[in-house]
Formats: sequence, C-alpha cells, structure tokens
Amino acid sequence: MRFVLISFAFLGFAFYELSGGADFEPRGVRPAQPEKLAYTPAPKPKPVAEPVTAVALVAKPALTPRKAKTVEPEPVAAPELTSDEAAQKLAQLAPGFQAGLNGFGENVGAGLTLASLQQGATSLQRNTEVTEPQVAEPEQPKADIREILGTRVNMRDGPGTIYPVVGRLNIGHQVEVLGESGTGWLRLRVLPEQQMGWIAASLVSKKTP
Repeated sequence: MRFVLISFAFLGFAFYELSGGADFEPRGVRPAQPEKLAYTPAPKPKPVAEPVTAVALVAKPALTPRKAKTVEPEPVAAPELTSDEAAQKLAQLAPGFQAGLNGFGENVGAGLTLASLQQGATSLQRNTEVTEPQVAEPEQPKADIREILGTRVNMRDGPGTIYPVVGRLNIGHQVEVLGESGTGWLRLRVLPEQQMGWIAASLVSKKTP
C-alpha cells in the first residue's frame, strides 16, 4: 500500500512538471495570436503579342527611277567608190578642170590629159591580195651514215638471228642507220643499193658526232 501511494505521488509530480509547473496557464486564458497568412505577389500582366503578317516580313526594295538611255545614231559611213566609178567621176570633172587650166595658159593645160586622170583613179583601187606569211621549212635531220666493221656480215630481215638472211656486206660498206630495236640491233639502209635490213650494232661503227 505504501508503494502505491509513492507511485501516485511520483506520477502527480511528473504530470505537474510536464504541464508547465507554476507557469501553467489554461487554454482559455492565453491571448489569441494572429494567424500568419502566406504572401502571394500580384500577378504580372502578360504581354500581348501583336499579329505578324507575311507582308510585314518581306523587305521592301528601294525603287529608284531608271534613266532612259539615249541612243545615239551611228555615223553612216560613206560608200566606197570602185575603180570604175572613180574613173567616171574623174572623166566628168576632166573637161572643166582642163578648161580651167587652159585659162592660165596653153602650156600648163597641155601636160594634163584624161589618161593621167584615169591612171590616178586606178591607183585608188585597193590591193586585196593578201601575202601569205612565209613559214620556214624545218631542217631535215642529218643522215646517220656509218660503216660495216666485220669482214663478211649477214644482214637479216629482223632484229635477231632467227630471221632469214637478206644480204651480206663486206668491211667498209656504207650504211644509213634508220633506227634501233633496243636489243642490240640496228635497222639500216645499204648505200647506194637502198636495200634495207637489220645488222647487230657491234658489227657497225659508232655514230659520228
């Protein structure tokens, strides 16, 4: 029984301390505190988009008035007179010109005749002949003349011993070299017989500078 009383006393003291002790105030006695309201800013007005038309997007080019071009007339070239027309013109002017010269004296007018006037008209005729430029002919390459070095050399139909023999040349015989095969054979022409064939390059003299 003693322990029960002690327990109740301890619980009462604990409840007294938890409720505030001497500073405990009943709920109805406390002054009412103002409630805090959340601040909400005033809404900003939204910008109104102006309508854009396709005409406003197209750049307007600056138009400047174009000056009218004045076309100048081309000068008309005087027609050229042929030799016959020039002779006729001089023939028409010859009597009056001759009469004017006769007025100064017979010796002055006697030297000028219609024939001289016609010669002057023919000198006015243009020379239409075009001289062709002379083209220098290319110089012909000097013939490569050599001699046979062997005592009796076979001339064959091709660059090699497999080709048949077409002739035989003695030492000192002159030949004209026409080309090389690249394999040690020369294509040549026999002088003065003009026979053509192939001979080994070792059997022909060297090219003279």
